[in-house]
Amino acid sequence: LCPKDFLHMTIIGQFNLGFILARCRNHNLWILDQHACDEIYNFERLCKETVIHEQKLIAPLPLELSPSEEHCVLEHMDVFERNGFRFSYDPEKEPRHRLSLTALPHSGSGGDGKKAVQFGRDDVGALCAMLGADGTSSSEGYTAGFGAGLPEGGRIAGVNAVRRYAGLSQSGYQSDGIAGPSVVRLPKAIAMFASRACRGSIMIGTALSHKEQMNILTKLDKTDIPWNCAHGRPTMSHIRSLTECLLGDDNDIATHVAGPSLSVLSEE
Repeated sequence: LCPKDFLHMTIIGQFNLGFILARCRNHNLWILDQHACDEIYNFERLCKETVIHEQKLIAPLPLELSPSEEHCVLEHMDVFERNGFRFSYDPEKEPRHRLSLTALPHSGSGGDGKKAVQFGRDDVGALCAMLGADGTSSSEGYTAGFGAGLPEGGRIAGVNAVRRYAGLSQSGYQSDGIAGPSVVRLPKAIAMFASRACRGSIMIGTALSHKEQMNILTKLDKTDIPWNCAHGRPTMSHIRSLTECLLGDDNDIATHVAGPSLSVLSEE
């Protein structure tokens, strides 16, 4: 199965108010998780389209970065600005001390009543790590791991989303700030998007019409990596090949048509 097959699938129906049974064009039967499919579409959309606003600081906040991190920020300034950071640069200062933060990312609650996600200067080191910088000599203890900057009390599901997305960023980063399929994002933002995508997706137990089921397949066709949701849950599973069954039905039909037939002659 490849992504271009989704629009050519034949929907058989919904199963147990949580799954969609569909047949692809090479006659394989698949079961799709309606929640996971909708979630990965929403997650990728949030990662690509969400604008993280900036909050200006009253006074510049000095940074003490490693040489690798300082070079990373300067080389990929556009990526940091897309994530809501703004910096001032003083070439007269010593290396590692030339950058100061003038604005930090700011995110609202997303309209769901949740507390806004807080960003800080630790997130500079986290984003540097995703871009391949070495932060081992940062004297202020900036965290540069996959789980860096997660909201306090963040669950393992958020960490999984960060690890999966960060892995794509490190393996597929391009000079224009695109990581694999999406813009490079802060670990905190990834976890936030994953949580919001999950809560805003079609839930298990929701009855879907044929049109709504087809809409899920259309959304999968628009995703870059449709095989798992943001938290790692598989979106679909292969059940079996229907080729043998279909050939068996064709053989039965052919045998019936070609076999002997009885005719009743009227007596006159």
